[in-house]
Amino acid sequence: MSYSIYDKNGFIKADGKFKADQFIDTIYVYKEKDNDIYDDHFDVFIIIDSSKNNYFYGTEIVEEKKTHKLFSKGLYRFKKSSNPQKCYQSKLKTGYFEFHNIDGSLHSKELYQIKGDSSYKITSIRK
Repeated sequence: MSYSIYDKNGFIKADGKFKADQFIDTIYVYKEKDNDIYDDHFDVFIIIDSSKNNYFYGTEIVEEKKTHKLFSKGLYRFKKSSNPQKCYQSKLKTGYFEFHNIDGSLHSKELYQIKGDSSYKITSIRK
């Protein structure tokens, strides 16, 4: 089943396919405000990678719209729920998040770890 999540202004915040208790395939993420310039330059999507026990995982990819060059990449953990909005809102960063320069080279990396219902930055490395 296709499912869309809306922000408080009525704009689509995320759009994806939902089955039973988790998103499947890809979640397309949109701007939350009509005047958000960030969305004008980047495509943001989360590819669902795996599912285990009470969680599912997805890799967020942010790329420049015109050139499709990678801007950032990182892993999220989501809690399974029969409510798609609760699933999406439960996302927590885990593992490495990479940020890239315009030329595609690695700018920095941040390592996140989940404890309980929170995500903490463990290390940050600049190149």
